[in-house]
Amino acid sequence: MLSGPAPGAALPDLAGNTPLWLALLTVGVNAIVGGLRGVCDPDHHWDLVGVSAFALLMGLGGGFIRDTLIGNQPMQSLRTPWFLTVILAATALVVGLGRSPVRTQVLLDLLDPVALGLFAVTGTAAALDHGLPVISAVFIGSCSAVGGGILVSVLQGRPSEVLLASRPYALLAIAGCLLYAALARHDRVLASIAGVAIVVVAQGIVRWTAVSTRPARREPPASGAPRAR
Repeated sequence: MLSGPAPGAALPDLAGNTPLWLALLTVGVNAIVGGLRGVCDPDHHWDLVGVSAFALLMGLGGGFIRDTLIGNQPMQSLRTPWFLTVILAATALVVGLGRSPVRTQVLLDLLDPVALGLFAVTGTAAALDHGLPVISAVFIGSCSAVGGGILVSVLQGRPSEVLLASRPYALLAIAGCLLYAALARHDRVLASIAGVAIVVVAQGIVRWTAVSTRPARREPPASGAPRAR
């Protein structure tokens, strides 16, 4: 799945043959986000171990879920020391920032959707490469994209934003997975770029328009209000 730069390759197949530097960047960005969720948690005072755990879960959790579901053992990210090294560096950066994440907020806003899209298409590609049907591949890709964030929320003892009425992160990941699966049989390079691009563009639109999902349950009518028939 992961490789170094291929000589003479104009465009990398981001999903089926992810360049190592890009995979490390993706893990690093997610790890920083996870660490910041621990440092900036208003309800708990997490120590260095807690922040490190959040960085680890956010950075590698999606890949762990993907590899577990497709039976890819040992985990891809544990076959090289670089991923855990990046997690340690991300944790050190977050701790160094203290409670002032503003200095990295712009960078996170730019790279976070790229990480979401890349995890989505790499998870889908890995599942398809293992001979799984498209619907299963989309499921695995979506779990890979949002799984790390859900694990962090569970550890923090709160429901994940992915599961609440909020920005449609899971739907964006599914869109990236579906687009990759649709185009992969024709051109994997185009599929991987398009899958990441649709997530990045769509998340930008969501941020700009403040679009959010709706609650599944409607609020009951106010006391004394007439009931609809």
